[in-house]
Amino acid sequence: MKRLDTESGRRFSYQSSISELEEYYQKQYDLIKKGNTDLATLELVMLGNALDFISFVQTSFGIKLGNGENSAAAYDEVMDALSRGIVNKNLFDKENNIAKKAGAYLGFLIIANIGGEWKDTDSGSAVIIEGREIYVLDFAEKRLVTGTDLNAADYFKKVKTLKQN
Repeated sequence: MKRLDTESGRRFSYQSSISELEEYYQKQYDLIKKGNTDLATLELVMLGNALDFISFVQTSFGIKLGNGENSAAAYDEVMDALSRGIVNKNLFDKENNIAKKAGAYLGFLIIANIGGEWKDTDSGSAVIIEGREIYVLDFAEKRLVTGTDLNAADYFKKVKTLKQN
């Protein structure tokens, strides 16, 4: 299928502002609705999920998440609240899977600050850094199910060491 956009080789920068990323996502989504289905990439889907999580957190908790490394600590606060059931929603609902969106946001943070890229693997979607697969969706789900035993800020630091080694 012929691409409908004029910037076929353009990728978005994970360090762009959240509003710029939302605008980019909306433009791509509009092109997809017009029939340009080759734009529906894993990367775009995960960006959409991450942006949905940012919006959900802002609406539900009044916490403004960003793409900076310092957002990992705020992410932990949100995950603590979600795992304690403060927000009365089904976290694993197929239509609005907060766990998947939380994992996409963690992947978004990792790519924005450490590097890497999304890849669909036999075991599911992962962020690939230095050839290693980081299963952030699994981390988010386990974090929500087990509670505070897992710490996203520490996880983020461990992933960061993969890039440094």
